[in-house]
Amino acid sequence: MNSEKALFTSSVHLQEDDTNSTNKLAHRHTGDNVLQFRDDENLEEIILKTKSLNINSQELSEWSQVFIDYINPLILTAISAFVRLYRIDSSNKVVWDEAHFGKFGSHYLKHEFYFDVHPPLGKLLVGLSGFLAGYKGDFKFESGMTYPDDCNYVLMRCFNSLFGILCTPLAYKTGVLLGYSQLTVWFLSLSVIFEMISLTLSKFILLDSMLLFFTVLAYYCLAKVHTLRVTNEILTRKGTKALIFMGFSIGCVCSVKWVGLFVTVLIGIYILYDLLIKSYQLVSTSQLNYKIYVLHWISRILTLIVYPVIIYLLCFKIHFIVLNHSGPGDGSISTLLQASLEGNTIKQGPRSVAFGSMITLRSQGLSPNLIHSHDHLYPEGSQLQQVTTYGFKDANNNFLVEFDVDSGSRGEYAVLEPLANETGNFHTLVRNGDTIRLVHEVTGCFLHAEPIPAPVSRHHFEVSCFADLDTNDLRDEWIIEISEQEKSPSHHFQNEDPEEIHPISTNFRLRHKILGCYLSSTGYSYPSWGFQQGEVACKHAFLKKDKNTWWNVEDHINSKLETPPHQYVAPEPKFWKEFILLNYGMLASNNALVPDPDKFDKLSSEWWEWPFLMTGIRLCAWGATDVKYFLIGNPVVTWSSTLALLLFMFYCLNRAIKFQRQLIHYDVFDKDWNAFLIQGIMPFLGWFLHYFPFIIMGRVKYLHHYVPALYFAILISGFMLETLIYKKANRIMSWLIYGAMYTSVVGSFWYLKDLALGMDGPASTFKHLKILSSWMV
Repeated sequence: MNSEKALFTSSVHLQEDDTNSTNKLAHRHTGDNVLQFRDDENLEEIILKTKSLNINSQELSEWSQVFIDYINPLILTAISAFVRLYRIDSSNKVVWDEAHFGKFGSHYLKHEFYFDVHPPLGKLLVGLSGFLAGYKGDFKFESGMTYPDDCNYVLMRCFNSLFGILCTPLAYKTGVLLGYSQLTVWFLSLSVIFEMISLTLSKFILLDSMLLFFTVLAYYCLAKVHTLRVTNEILTRKGTKALIFMGFSIGCVCSVKWVGLFVTVLIGIYILYDLLIKSYQLVSTSQLNYKIYVLHWISRILTLIVYPVIIYLLCFKIHFIVLNHSGPGDGSISTLLQASLEGNTIKQGPRSVAFGSMITLRSQGLSPNLIHSHDHLYPEGSQLQQVTTYGFKDANNNFLVEFDVDSGSRGEYAVLEPLANETGNFHTLVRNGDTIRLVHEVTGCFLHAEPIPAPVSRHHFEVSCFADLDTNDLRDEWIIEISEQEKSPSHHFQNEDPEEIHPISTNFRLRHKILGCYLSSTGYSYPSWGFQQGEVACKHAFLKKDKNTWWNVEDHINSKLETPPHQYVAPEPKFWKEFILLNYGMLASNNALVPDPDKFDKLSSEWWEWPFLMTGIRLCAWGATDVKYFLIGNPVVTWSSTLALLLFMFYCLNRAIKFQRQLIHYDVFDKDWNAFLIQGIMPFLGWFLHYFPFIIMGRVKYLHHYVPALYFAILISGFMLETLIYKKANRIMSWLIYGAMYTSVVGSFWYLKDLALGMDGPASTFKHLKILSSWMV
């Protein structure tokens, strides 16, 4: 019984325990449900708060992007416009090279042909600015001359200034594309705004602002193309659009000045680098198929070669169409092109040249000017009378056609009057294969060649003028060799004898009878003793179509021959030929822009002075009543960019050492490498390409030649700030350093602003602005 009772009691306790356990479990379950419910409420509340927080962050991000994309560049552009347009009308006189480019704009408005060393686009735009301003082209644009009331020079200056203003938003957008922080982007933009060389130049009717604008545009397009290339979007619609814009910028920058070729080379290097990578992907990997590879090549060729060439050609086509009247540049263009101009001054005499005719000879080579001589002697060599090519028409271009030496020994002369020359035949026409002598009309000397080196082209023979009619020297004889006869479109002149020399239409060579060489223009220019005129030499030409040895008769006077009853209609000039000749002439004239050692040019400077601002330029007269401008850079911008260039070279050396030691890894597809390429390497290469040529070239140099190179140096400054400060220093230190840089750039400009905005009153008032003793303030 006791055992059963105990068993019963035990089971009762067990049941109670089970009940208690069940109740506890039920109670716990109920509590868990309550907690779960409360947790769900809290979770929903958190979710709601998080959702609202995400919405606010998205709105904040959108507003931030609006500032980056629109508001910030608009603010910076407004500042740029203000400093460039402020006091743009303060000087009502022709300032510095406005005397050149304003005059060229006038020629377009009057349709008068002119010659210049630069391609036509920039000057066409100057002409357009004059047209928009209602200017008729009658002002002479002489240096220091006061603008007349009918020449709205302020509007013309504002038009030019627009290109300088637009450099700022392009520089800003370039910084954004390069992946820089807004701190660095603002530094780049402020440096471009307050860079004082380009700022000052943008206030006048010049080409420098246009050149800088298209250079900045070209690099912006390159940054855009790089961004799309990295994301493999270069063959998309966006990529094609970017390539087209880059081709447009290349065509325009080269059509303003040939300095644009430097940024073209920069882009070409990048494109070749890109295509080499594509070649590697095609040959060594399976990442690229042949069809896509060919499309890459075709897209680059069409957009970056064909398209820019078309733009360049189109500028010259417009140039030829607009300038359809005779003008001051007639002496530097081909005879056919001159003949097509209204009011040309070509003296058209009889249609066949005879012995005794007075003629001028036009070269068809690298220096397409008239053969010329004057009573100055060569300082070395034969020390005889100089023979040159000259781009202006005067009496020293006139030569008379004389019989050969044998005729002279018999007393037969073609250039003497009948009373003194009873045996002369004044109707003998000059034919192919005839031997002639050419007498310089003013000095009476014969065109002559000696077997001694030419003054510049030492591998050719010297050509001079020597002796007179009383001397019979076989080295005065030249043999006519007709190369080509061009036919007139008029039926009255279709049947001209192809064996005779006809003015304008006959191209021929003059072979020296003794030496066997050909009279030639070389494309080079004499030094100052030859007045920078074109060199003439006697060269052994191996090709019959060597155009440097081709000549034609331009002016022809012979009163003893009959003049045709009908007005001669010259053959139509061929665009390609005129385009090539004009570009050759530009090249020859550029080569002739060398400093004169006998004269001191107080405006010129040397390449090593530019990065340190050792020398500036007085742009105008310096009288007390004149508004004075001194062209000099912003010291903070220029000096900091020069320092950045030095730091960048050390930075690259450090990267190279670490790469060699395998401490860092670079791969052509690597994100860091591509960022370093477009942010640092390409801008440094751009600076080098725009700077180094001026080190090696012999032409006269001025401070404003550094402007495109300085822009790329500013980009290097941004790279070094971003790399060494923004990415390395803490936030407070970064803000302090950037703030100091902003203040320095703006403060430096503010202190020197009168140099760029114009100085009124005596120059002594502004002596405090002379930071360096070499500044001529």
